[in-house]
Amino acid sequence: MQQEITKDRLFRYFRGEASRAEVAMIDLWLGEDAAHRRQYKAARAEFEMLMMYGDSAVVKDGAYGKASGRKKTVRIALRVVLNAAAVAAFFLAASWAAEYRVDRRLETEPVSVSVPAGQRMNLTLADGTSVELNAGARLVYPALFKGKERNVHLEGEAVFHVTHDESRPFNVNTYAARVQVLGTDFNVLADSETGEFSTTLIDGRVKVSKNDDAAVSVTLQPDQKVSIMGGKLYVESVAASEEVLWTEGILDIGKMDFWRLIRQIERTYGVDVIIERQEMPSIDCTSGKIRVAEGIDHIMHVLSLLSDFTYSIDTRTGTVYIR
Repeated sequence: MQQEITKDRLFRYFRGEASRAEVAMIDLWLGEDAAHRRQYKAARAEFEMLMMYGDSAVVKDGAYGKASGRKKTVRIALRVVLNAAAVAAFFLAASWAAEYRVDRRLETEPVSVSVPAGQRMNLTLADGTSVELNAGARLVYPALFKGKERNVHLEGEAVFHVTHDESRPFNVNTYAARVQVLGTDFNVLADSETGEFSTTLIDGRVKVSKNDDAAVSVTLQPDQKVSIMGGKLYVESVAASEEVLWTEGILDIGKMDFWRLIRQIERTYGVDVIIERQEMPSIDCTSGKIRVAEGIDHIMHVLSLLSDFTYSIDTRTGTVYIR
């Protein structure tokens, strides 16, 4: 459970005294809720006022010297009025300046969220877009979207439910391609380690462009999937609901080569799979779905029946050996 972000903790953050863990915690907290960002701005404005005005007030109090009688009373009254006006003017200026600095910081300093193997995560971005991240995924995004476009960077797999904003396109940038949308639901898989990339459209429209040649692009309709094969964009018709079964805790083992399947198992269960044989096992399965909650031993048993290997699991180290 995330610790509470108090005003004292935010003040330490503003002074540069927060630990790395606290910095990461506050960055994540900022991206979770618009109310958190309002709290941040209010605390920042108060901090600026205390730092920039608090000491000067003490100096002014000691700079009047001695006075007596009516003149002293008038000076005190005048000082109170001037100080009140100065405070009001300063607070407005400090609030505006602090909000500007906060907005610039939230825009330019991205938040990075990585999902541990064996887990999934849901989060909501500043514009209301919700993202479902699969195990092993990493999303980098600004805590506050400013400017003409909304840009995020993805490594791994995620489903995006993008809030419609025609004036500001939403872009998912990956190692292989860019996915541009105005408001839609889609799945993106971008695994730079295996060289795998695909985008499946659930609803709406998306445009997918290759990073190395932006002129090469396709626009998808619902229930279409684009992959990169041989350096080209390949579009096929699919049942989009089948492509996002992982959001329901279901692993689809159909039409998947053994290496990709092992990679998926490692991410899903947070294990290491070591193949102790000269040839990679083969698997011929056109369809098949396994509920993740059944456990690693269950899925390995099913796969061993569909292929030609034996296996053992070292529960101490979380390692699966295939022989």
